[in-house]
Amino acid sequence: MAEDFDALRRLVAKMTKTDYRHGWQFRVEISAPKSFGDAKGKSPEDLDIYIKDITYDPIEIETETEKIGGHTFTWPVSVSPTTITMTMRDNVDQRVRKWFEAFTANIIDTDGTVKNLDQVEMKFTKYVLKPDGTDGDPETWWVIPTKLGEITESRDECGNIEFPLVFVQTRTTRPEIPSQAR
Repeated sequence: MAEDFDALRRLVAKMTKTDYRHGWQFRVEISAPKSFGDAKGKSPEDLDIYIKDITYDPIEIETETEKIGGHTFTWPVSVSPTTITMTMRDNVDQRVRKWFEAFTANIIDTDGTVKNLDQVEMKFTKYVLKPDGTDGDPETWWVIPTKLGEITESRDECGNIEFPLVFVQTRTTRPEIPSQAR
C-alpha cells in the first residue's frame, strides 16, 4: 500500500499548528454558602496556587441490564454525581487544611444533627484557561466537601506536604441545559 505523502505532510502541518490544551490550564474558585458570613468558611484568597492537580469524572450515566432470552438489553437509568478530588499543597500556616477542617466541622453538629444542604453547599467552579491566560469556559458544580485525605509527613522526604480534598456533587441536574431542550 503506497503512502500519500502529501496527505501526511498536511496532517503534520495541521498538528504542529494546533493549540493543544495542557493539564495546567485550569483555575478553581470555591464559594461558601452565604449563611457562613464573610470570613467563616470562606476559602483562602490564594487557594488556587495550592492546587497541584484536579481529578473528576464529569459525566457518568448509570445503566441497568436485563437478559431476555438469549439477548442482553442495557438502558440508562440515572446520572451519577461528580466526585472531584484535588491534590493540595499547603502553606506553612496550614491555611488550606484549617479552612477545610473549619468548613467540614459545620456540616454535622456535635449533637449529631446535620445542617440543611443550603447551609453547607459550595459552588465549585473550574475555568479552562486560554493560552493567553484569560478564563475560558467554566464548569460549575454544587458540591459538599466529604474528605480530607491521607497526609504523609516524612523526615526522609524533602518535598512539599500534599493531601487530597474530596468534594461530591449534591445534585446532578445541569442548570445550563433547559429542561425543554431534553
